Amino acid sequence: MHKWWQELQRSWRFGLVNRELLAGWLGLALGGLGLRLMGQLPNAGWLASIVVILTGGLAACQLTRLALVLVTGRVPRWRLTGHLVAKYWLRWLSGLLALSVLALPFGMWGLGSRFFVHLPLPADWINFVGLNRRPVLTVVALIYCGLAGYFLLRGPVHFRRVLPTGARPGTVKQMAGGLGVSAGLSGLWLVGSEVVVVLNRDLAVSRGVAHWLLRGSLAVVLLGYLIGVGLLTVTLVWCWCGQPVVSGQTKPTTRLRSQVSLVLLVGVAIGGVVWQTVQQQPQFARTLTISHRGVDQGVGVQNTLGALRHVQRRHPDYVEMDLHETRDHHWIVLHDENLRVLAKRNVTPHQLTQAQLERLVVHENGYQDHLVGWPTYLRTAERLHQKLLIEIKTTPQDSPGMVARFAKAYGSRLITDHDAVHSLDYRVVRQLRQRVPQLRVGYITPFNWVAPRSVPADFYSFQQISVSHQFIRAAHALGASAYVWTPDSVSAMTRSWALGADGQITNEVSRLQRVLADESWRANWAVLQNFIFSYA
Repeated sequence: MHKWWQELQRSWRFGLVNRELLAGWLGLALGGLGLRLMGQLPNAGWLASIVVILTGGLAACQLTRLALVLVTGRVPRWRLTGHLVAKYWLRWLSGLLALSVLALPFGMWGLGSRFFVHLPLPADWINFVGLNRRPVLTVVALIYCGLAGYFLLRGPVHFRRVLPTGARPGTVKQMAGGLGVSAGLSGLWLVGSEVVVVLNRDLAVSRGVAHWLLRGSLAVVLLGYLIGVGLLTVTLVWCWCGQPVVSGQTKPTTRLRSQVSLVLLVGVAIGGVVWQTVQQQPQFARTLTISHRGVDQGVGVQNTLGALRHVQRRHPDYVEMDLHETRDHHWIVLHDENLRVLAKRNVTPHQLTQAQLERLVVHENGYQDHLVGWPTYLRTAERLHQKLLIEIKTTPQDSPGMVARFAKAYGSRLITDHDAVHSLDYRVVRQLRQRVPQLRVGYITPFNWVAPRSVPADFYSFQQISVSHQFIRAAHALGASAYVWTPDSVSAMTRSWALGADGQITNEVSRLQRVLADESWRANWAVLQNFIFSYA
């Protein structure tokens, strides 16, 4: 084990500070940082595509040169490297795709990425995935496990074939060791980054010092990320090549001029990313407070009149609630598709009439109340002068023309009350926008994986766990608002505020109001944390 660790350390020194490889590392760093900067620019898709191709080609060249350094102890000429990459371009393309697949779990599965925010797909496809997300995610997970297993076991053999040397594939033990080291390095970067966040949050400093502390922290975190990526790359390539033939007497050669040039150019790139992150707008803009399911701090049963009356005392901008169609084609205020949890009855709204459902007693958080029909709930909200955000739930048992009947019966009234409607089912969004153009209608994203312009709406309710600044900007570019659901912790609320969300749908309205009452500069740590999550 001691010898294994010594060989890995020697490989790190050769792979990271050898002067023949410095230019390649610099190019990859600039390419990655440039893509991040361009991801903030509107209509930069074609330019970003060019940079992606160039960066991918450079990555193939750099990995080839790195592998040859580790295997032979010598750096090949660029002409030989380019010839190998061009000769095996298809293998390299599949290899880079394999690495991208393996890296998905370390970046929230790619959700919220700069790529997906530009991905246009037919609205019907998007709606099918959203409405069938559990079976779709199960199939995707099985496919991923199969691909990941194949790439991990066959990847070294595949990598060896693009090298004109005696490189041999690594053993399972070496692969496990390399992945362990890689996971450890990633963990160290994340822990260190969180320490920096805590310092930004807890240090008692003035406003000016807080802004400079943010800039310095962003630079330190980004530099650590670049160093970590280099170490991870060398570790994985070392394991895939098997035991490298690196002479213990050979010293990695560097020149002071090369090192200084590398530091200056990477410093300029880091400075550009830091400037863009600090200047991106909007940050800490006005955020609407929206009570999720009409509840605050667990007082009352969700979607009931008791909870509505309690939360209205906090004066949220909206109370978000849910509607299901009943057997007699009316609507009941209810989130779940089955009453097994709330009422201890294994029935669905479609099996009972509105009057039967209103007689049921539901229990939650130590409270009990009756289910309430939609007309009663709406009249109560109007009497309390409380605006509503109505989520229309759909099931395969819904009657034909359900949305049309809702629009005819309540469209004008909701417009007068300044209420809004949103749904996970894009068919509802599309029909309501056609039938009641003046009504604000939004689309709920179960996860953020496609360009918002593919599903036009007046606003979007983005899932908080994978929302990013890019998706909020994409919504704003369409003239649409961006709401986030459901940030309940102070950290999640502050990070959503820092991203520029126009509204937050939360179970903790009182807590959100306290967060928003604080001075925004004291929440600069959230900008740093969002920055870390965008790279994690």
